[in-house]
Amino acid sequence: MTIQPISAYQSAKSRNQIEASATVEIYRPFFLAGILTVLTAGCTLGAIALVGLSLQGSYVASAWTPYVLAHANSQLYGWVGFFIMGFALQTHPPRASKANLFHVLAVLSLTFMALGIGLRFVADPMAAARQGAWVQLGIGSALLQLSAVILFLVNLTLTRVRTGEPLGWQTKFVFASLFWMFLVAVAEPFAFALSHQAPQQSIMFVAEYYSPLREAQFLGFVANMIFGISLVKLGSCFGFQPAHRGLGNAAFFAWNSGILLRMYGWIAYFRSGMTESANHPYLFSGTILACAATFFVLSSRVYEKSEGWVPSQKFIRASLGWLLAGGALMILEPVHLRQIGMPFSHAYIGGIRHALTVGFISQMIIGVGTHVASRMNDIPDKVQSNLWATFWLLNIGNAGRVCLELATDYTPKAFTFMGATGFIELTGLVIWAYVMVRTMVNAKSPVSAT
Repeated sequence: MTIQPISAYQSAKSRNQIEASATVEIYRPFFLAGILTVLTAGCTLGAIALVGLSLQGSYVASAWTPYVLAHANSQLYGWVGFFIMGFALQTHPPRASKANLFHVLAVLSLTFMALGIGLRFVADPMAAARQGAWVQLGIGSALLQLSAVILFLVNLTLTRVRTGEPLGWQTKFVFASLFWMFLVAVAEPFAFALSHQAPQQSIMFVAEYYSPLREAQFLGFVANMIFGISLVKLGSCFGFQPAHRGLGNAAFFAWNSGILLRMYGWIAYFRSGMTESANHPYLFSGTILACAATFFVLSSRVYEKSEGWVPSQKFIRASLGWLLAGGALMILEPVHLRQIGMPFSHAYIGGIRHALTVGFISQMIIGVGTHVASRMNDIPDKVQSNLWATFWLLNIGNAGRVCLELATDYTPKAFTFMGATGFIELTGLVIWAYVMVRTMVNAKSPVSAT
């Protein structure tokens, strides 16, 4: 046996004391902020705007465009962003010596993000109508959001416990997500300013650059984070088998390559005047992303037999089912465009995005968020709410939205019923929000199973 020198022992002991983890429950304010956002400027505003677009029978009705943009910003930074930030900070607690700094940075990032979302909610419609100072307000709101992202990243870097153990292979997804998160936050002030120029210039900027921006936001930032967390936590927390490393690595490289090709492909296609000979990189990127989604789902092993039962499992499985559905829609996009004889389709792109944002992303947030809140409040699986009403309303509403949106390329009658789908989804979210808030605020009285 090797005797460790006293000096080395004391050094190791001192290092262990410095690296001791502080006990925190930082997830709660971030989760509550995310719920508040989705029930106001997020899903509720989106549902109202969808009714407006349905009544006008057009996706480019200018009166509703600012509200659609405000809705997208709220969903990205509020609904998704708050949950990702809360989960990340809870999962990576600070060193005891850095606990105060951790909480200061967390509160500042939460406050700046909330202010940014609120100001953006006001600035988008007002800047579209009057410009002037309202454009400056919108740029300021984006800078607040960028500040929140920087503070969040600094917090993770400066305060978290460093165990010295090698990082898991899944971490590459998380680092990619944080890179995309910073990139889109930096782009946001410029995107707002350039989308509020003279009317024709604004229209051309949005048409050329907003599609790549959305891919960077939801496929780059959000999806990469979900992939990284899922491949670690689905096995340890939800009873699924450990993730398959080879398939996971293949998913990482294919997914991020597909995003870059899709962004480049759209810009090249748009600048060509949307000539058919220039659309191959953009359309082929859909096949790459669909393959990456398949690799990820196979790596996650969520459709294999699980050990035990967790109420949130159904949301996880449905979420990844919608990821595969979104991939299938990308592959079939060229077929759809040939059928309608158009170079691109607002409806089809919207259908893909809704399959991924509500079907995949939102259901993953619901599944993981419910599980985290229940575990943090010591609520056993058997007394948790099954949330079947939320599950069916969300999936029925999402399926209706996607199918009807695609159908509007063939008949304007599909607009008539599409407007209701947003409120079906919203009803499911309200039920889930009630359960979540009661779980987090009134932990002494677990929600009974329904």
